[in-house]
Amino acid sequence: MNHKELAKRAVGWLKNNQKCMVVINELTSTHVSERPDAIGFKGGMSILIECKCSRADFLRDKKKHFRRDLEDGMGNMRYYMAPVRMIRVDELPPMWGLLEVYDSTIRIKQKGEFFCETNKTGEVALLTSVIRRLEISTAVFVRYEDDNKSLHESCGS
Repeated sequence: MNHKELAKRAVGWLKNNQKCMVVINELTSTHVSERPDAIGFKGGMSILIECKCSRADFLRDKKKHFRRDLEDGMGNMRYYMAPVRMIRVDELPPMWGLLEVYDSTIRIKQKGEFFCETNKTGEVALLTSVIRRLEISTAVFVRYEDDNKSLHESCGS
């Protein structure tokens, strides 16, 4: 199973199993150093999934600053998703969960714990990037700061 297939499974798990209303898949934003493979939003909280298809990739990922400094990372709940038996539970960063991918199913090997302190600024930057991209392709209209200023001035604020 390659990374793209794992990320697709992560999106499906967030939508179907976690009932996330908004799911973002591998979106790059210039304002955020972390690039989640999949992140979902529901009820004011976020669930991040990092997909790993090799042990080497998992071991490299553990060294990133937003993995070591837990409050710098995104996601109120955080999971690694990997093929079965590739990652051991005792190798996970504190409070992280593990989703194991079998042929046709995903099983929670270790449930993630709730992170109170997260990089909400980064999450908002991702959501803002999605909204800006929607403006280009749909009838969604985004009001930028300068537009807001003129609107407030015309209303006497």
